[in-house]
Amino acid sequence: MRYCRLRPLAMTAVFGLVWSGPALPAERAGCDDAVEVKRDIGPAKGPARQSNLECLGQLRTRRSEEIPGSCWGVSCHWIADKHKLTTDQRVEQLAKLGAKWGFLVPDWDRIETEKGKYDFNGPDHRLDEAVHGMTKRKIAPIIQIYGGNRLYMPAGADPNKRQLADAARLLDNPDVRRAWHRFLETMVSRYRTHVKVWEIWNEPNGPWFWQTPTTVGQYGRMVKQVSQIIKSVDPDAVILAGSTAMIPMGLFGGLLAGEGKDSFDFCAIHPYGALPEQADDSIRALQKLLASRGKSSVLWQSECGFPSNADTGGWGYGGPWNETKHAKWVLRRLLCDASLGMKVSIYFVLNDYPSLFEAGPRRGQMATNRKGLHYAGSWEPKHAAHAFRNLTGLFDDRLESKPAQAAFQIVQSGSFPDVPPEKIRTYTLAEKKTGSTVLVYWLGVAMQTDAVPAKVKLTLRRCFEIQFSAFARRLDIKAIMAM
Repeated sequence: MRYCRLRPLAMTAVFGLVWSGPALPAERAGCDDAVEVKRDIGPAKGPARQSNLECLGQLRTRRSEEIPGSCWGVSCHWIADKHKLTTDQRVEQLAKLGAKWGFLVPDWDRIETEKGKYDFNGPDHRLDEAVHGMTKRKIAPIIQIYGGNRLYMPAGADPNKRQLADAARLLDNPDVRRAWHRFLETMVSRYRTHVKVWEIWNEPNGPWFWQTPTTVGQYGRMVKQVSQIIKSVDPDAVILAGSTAMIPMGLFGGLLAGEGKDSFDFCAIHPYGALPEQADDSIRALQKLLASRGKSSVLWQSECGFPSNADTGGWGYGGPWNETKHAKWVLRRLLCDASLGMKVSIYFVLNDYPSLFEAGPRRGQMATNRKGLHYAGSWEPKHAAHAFRNLTGLFDDRLESKPAQAAFQIVQSGSFPDVPPEKIRTYTLAEKKTGSTVLVYWLGVAMQTDAVPAKVKLTLRRCFEIQFSAFARRLDIKAIMAM
């Protein structure tokens, strides 16, 4: 056993990395060469500089085409819709982030504007361009089947201005059911070469994505019907069900007991929360439930995000948020997903976008949902985009999860006098080629912008004896890996 005395970064959610193999790939750069980040001192002025650590260089980030594979993806729900940026420009944003998965939501209402006729690359919805742009850049599309069509049901929009669907009509009205199934079969046939993962509906446990109240039983029937259509066209397709807001155990229990229980491959979840680790105990409980019912306990995190500003549309209005906390949240939540064995971890969303206030004095009025990795208007990357890009460049399929014994002793508590060592979260991996141990650790407490540095002593089996400060400096260049 060797001992590593480590000096963590000076952030409220302390983050560190131990890599027992060769030094991390870095490019020499002066501290003043960091990419300009606007509107917030945030990680760009970062914890290593607060700790008076020397800036050695910057992590070499990689485009999607350069990364063989990983679990990291980004939701670009409306990337096919008409926008100030072209669809290809937005796919290019995705590629620069190093994402290997892209989440799409086709709009049936825009694709079929005349009964029986489909346009998958119309001026207002360029789905062909989105799918082919992703596959060209080695990004795997995931398509969510969601939404209605005004040709077959009353008009009514969801909070994101998509046409709502009436589950009863889709399931039980013969004419509507035939039209919907015909559309689904056409779409799956069109993209079967490029799209291998299909998710059935968005947050079926919430009333805001249905036109009329819908039961778990109806959703299970939908899963069964849609899965049969997809598998008839592509038997190798992967079917995701659930896609729930948070972890509603009642819905999953009902799904696993109903008609759709044998019609999907994996469950998907949306573990939102002000604290990145907030849903982890519920996730473990769901994994146990799935295993007890003979289903795969491997989950897919298909949507989860956090705002960079309190004045946000959608979930998260009014919180003490800023871009520093946004970047920390992104890294902590996605690393939680990986540590819990998620097959895929999708950050929501690529760009800020218009949506309704869900709370506050302007509830119901139009606002900007500020969970994007890029600002609305300028479309420039936020701190969280740099964080995501460094994450994808460092953690990919060259590494695999591998348990390792790590023990922490808090030497100096800094800004965290009442925080016990048990609050330190860890994620351990090994490099497949060399067997080198990789340990990521962070403090699972409420995020802050500034903090007095803490110090810990780490005991890790099968780890070379190292002085952590060098790794801290490397990680903090451009300060985007700070958690």
